[in-house]
Amino acid sequence: MNTDTEKLRRRLRMIRWMAMGCLGLTALVRLVAPWSDVLNGLLIGEVGGLGVVWSMTREGHLRDNLQGTALMLSGAIGYATRMVLLVAVIIIAIKLPHANVIAALAGYLLGFVFVVAGLSKSA
Repeated sequence: MNTDTEKLRRRLRMIRWMAMGCLGLTALVRLVAPWSDVLNGLLIGEVGGLGVVWSMTREGHLRDNLQGTALMLSGAIGYATRMVLLVAVIIIAIKLPHANVIAALAGYLLGFVFVVAGLSKSA
């Protein structure tokens, strides 16, 4: 019998695998396709997006039963981590000569898309 916690863990694993699969697919296409600037930026953003997926799906609250102030602190640390990742993705995309900054931001956004789409209710 499946409990809600087991269903949530299954969804979180699916989200992680989908994000890693998307990163792998982008890396594979990067080797073949001629749009190197856009794909370089997308690849940089997707690496940052993996950090987003990790910070939002690490399941810490399922294992340690955090409540109250500890849960608030954990959420604040996750938020700060995602902001640092966003700044790092932008700086890296700006500093590298052949990387599109807009594509990097789109790749970073994909991390959030995977989490929201993976956790949304399906009929």
